Amino acid sequence: MSWTTKSSKEIYKSNWMTVTEDQVLTSTGKELTWSVVHKKDFALIIPWDGNKFTLVGVYRYPIGQFSWEFPQGHMEGDNIFETANEELQEETGLIADKVEKLGDFHLANGFLDQKCHTFLATGLKPGNSNREAGEEDMKIKEVTMKEIENMIVEGEIKDGPTITALMLFKFWRREK
Repeated sequence: MSWTTKSSKEIYKSNWMTVTEDQVLTSTGKELTWSVVHKKDFALIIPWDGNKFTLVGVYRYPIGQFSWEFPQGHMEGDNIFETANEELQEETGLIADKVEKLGDFHLANGFLDQKCHTFLATGLKPGNSNREAGEEDMKIKEVTMKEIENMIVEGEIKDGPTITALMLFKFWRREK
C-alpha cells in the first residue's frame, strides 16, 4: 500500500528546510495535493553517567519559551554517529567513551520527512563546549530518572524528541 507522486513543486527553500507541494495518487485511486516539509535528519544524544542524565536548556524562538532537552542537532555530514558526538561535545562539553544507537523515529510523519536518530553516551569525561550562535546562553543540568520524569509530568519538559528518547532509553534499559 503506497502512494505515487505525480508531480512535486518547490514552494519554499532555506538552509534548514524545503517545502514542496506534491500531487499524489493514493492507493485507492484518489488524487490529492499534499504539502511536505523536508528537513535533514538529526541526532539526539542521551548523556548518562549511570545515575544522572545531562540536559541542556535553551530558549526556543519558535515557541517563545525556554526548553530543557537532551542535546540534539541536525546532520551536517554523512555520518550520524559523528553528528551525535559533535553535538554532545558542542552543547555540553562532554566526551563519551561509548556511543550506542538506541533507535530512531519520525517527528511528524503526516507532513515532515525528518527522522531523529537517538544515541546513548556513557563513560563521560569533561571537555570543552563549542556552541553555535543562539546557544551561547545554554544551561546544563544533571537530573536523575525521577527528576526528569517529574519535569515531564509538571510540563517543565515539553520537547517531543526528548520525551520519546527517554522512552527508548527505558526500553533499552529493560533489555539489559
